[in-house]
Amino acid sequence: MQEEKGRDALHQRFKEVFALLEQNEQIVRRHREKGFSALAEQLFGDRRYGSLLNQFLQDKRQISFEQAQKFAQIYGLNEAYLLFGEGPIFEKAHERSLTGNAQFIGGQRGNILFSNIEALASSAIDVDLREENQWFSIPGLTGQDYVAFYITGNSMSPTIAAGDMVICRPIESFEYIQDNEVYALVLQNAVHVKRVQKIYEKSKLKQLKLISDNHLEHDPFYIDLPELRKLLKVERKLSSL
Repeated sequence: MQEEKGRDALHQRFKEVFALLEQNEQIVRRHREKGFSALAEQLFGDRRYGSLLNQFLQDKRQISFEQAQKFAQIYGLNEAYLLFGEGPIFEKAHERSLTGNAQFIGGQRGNILFSNIEALASSAIDVDLREENQWFSIPGLTGQDYVAFYITGNSMSPTIAAGDMVICRPIESFEYIQDNEVYALVLQNAVHVKRVQKIYEKSKLKQLKLISDNHLEHDPFYIDLPELRKLLKVERKLSSL
């Protein structure tokens, strides 16, 4: 009976993680490289077994522990979470490598640089763009110079939660700021992700008002323009379960 309950819980975690991977477009149904057939070939050794995945998702069959372990390896998941519900979905989520799940175009480097808040704060995004940095790409996001990092804290909840990844594009001029949109603002030794409003004095832009979506716990505050080292527009959010 205990083994049966463990298998049921494993199956539900598999479905939840599968939905997350679909949301982040790491699994795309009917896609040649990221669809069910491609996954079936890795998971079962035969592309023709893609229908088994539908049976798992429809609760007609349950994934085995061995298959779940292999599934975790394919997508860089924390096996302890998937098999036993222990720990985060990914190993050390804020440090994990993205290269296993990245979509590289033509075998070339991706167009999104993965970093972390500490690196952004210390470098103001003027990072060393050497090959050993982690680069990746996602469908539908073209162009260059994107930066991605994980969110800590709950100031932008429920729009952006702790553990979510944001993908940002540098903004070169204050004139491109749109009021009430979400931006990442790099200050001295700090990075804030907030909604932004422009504050004018005698028709001249003087300050930015930074607003949290979680306004019950976090009050808005103001910064003078010289405090801002770098401004980035948040273009995408990738959520974890």
